[in-house]
Amino acid sequence: MADFSVHAQDPKAAILPWYFSDGKNQTFNQLTFYNGPTPPPGGFDNFTNIPSLSSDLKTRSYADAIPAVSGAGLR
Repeated sequence: MADFSVHAQDPKAAILPWYFSDGKNQTFNQLTFYNGPTPPPGGFDNFTNIPSLSSDLKTRSYADAIPAVSGAGLR
C-alpha cells in the first residue's frame, strides 16, 4: 500500500484497505478501484499478485462495488 501511495501516477486508480478484528479473528480486505472502463495493465499488479483466500476482482459499476451505495433509495 505504501508503494502504491508513493508511486501510483494514475489519478483514476485508488485502493481502499480496511482491517477488522473481533479479538479472535483478523481480516484484511481491500477494494481496488479504477474510475474508468478498464484499468491500464500493471496498475494493480502489486496487489493482484499476492495470494489470497478469496477474490471477487472484476469489472463492475461503482454502485455495484459498494453495497451501501447500491441499496434501494440510497443513490
